[in-house]
Amino acid sequence: MTTPHMSGVQRAAYVPIRMPARHVPMENDWTSLSEVRRLLKYDGHCSANMHDPTFRRRRLQAGRSLFSMGQEFGGLYVVRSGTLKTVVTHQEGTEHVISFSMQGDLLGAEGVCEHHYWCETFALSDCEVIRLPADDYFSPGRAGDGIERMICWAISREVGRRQSAYAITHAAKSEVRVARFLVEQSERHAALGYSPTRFALTMTRRDIGAYLSVTLETVSRALSALHQLHIIEVANREITIHSLDALRAFEG
Repeated sequence: MTTPHMSGVQRAAYVPIRMPARHVPMENDWTSLSEVRRLLKYDGHCSANMHDPTFRRRRLQAGRSLFSMGQEFGGLYVVRSGTLKTVVTHQEGTEHVISFSMQGDLLGAEGVCEHHYWCETFALSDCEVIRLPADDYFSPGRAGDGIERMICWAISREVGRRQSAYAITHAAKSEVRVARFLVEQSERHAALGYSPTRFALTMTRRDIGAYLSVTLETVSRALSALHQLHIIEVANREITIHSLDALRAFEG
C-alpha cells in the first residue's frame, strides 16, 4: 500500500521494525516444565508425581503444517516462538481462520474430546513449539497431578480467548472488525513485552479477512481508511498506531 503524504506534518525517517531474535535451541531439543509454565504464564502449583518431566521441542518452517484435520490426536502444543494460524477447510474448499497463535498460546485442545484434530495449524513464520504428549497426559487411568491442572487452566484460557475473538469477528461493521483486530494484535504484542504501537503483521490480508469473515478488499479498504484518518500508518505489513484510543473508538 502506498503511504499518502500527511500535509503539514514533519515525518521522521522510517526505521524498519526489529523482529524478536530467534531463540537458539539448546542441545537435545528438550525443554523443562518450568519453561512451559513460564510460557503459559501459569503461577499455580505444578509438581509432577514422580519427577520433573521434560518435553520435546519441534521446529516448523514457515508454511509447514503442525497437524492437519482428521489427524489422530497426539497431544497439545505450546508455542515457544513464531506465529501460527489455525484453519478449518469446508467441503466446498473455503477456508476459515480460527485463530492466530503467538508465544505462550496452547494449540490442539479440540483434539482432547474427539481424539483427532478437527482443524489444521500452519506456521506463518519459522516457529518452535513444545509438545505435551497425549499418551502421558490423556491416557485412561492416569492419576491427576499439577501438570493436568496446568493443562486444564491453559485450555480454559484458550476458551476465553475464542469467546473474545467471536466478539471481534461479529462486530456490526466489517471495518470495525479490522480496527478491533489491530487492537487485539496490539494487546498481544504488549503482553509479550513488545511495542503495542509498532509491529509487523505476520499474516496476509487474505488471512485477516478469513479470520474476520470479510473480504480481502474490505481489509485493505479499512486499513486505508484508518490510515487516512491518521489513526494508524501502514507500510506493507508494518503497522504504526498513532492513537490506540481512537482505534478502540473507531465505528467505521
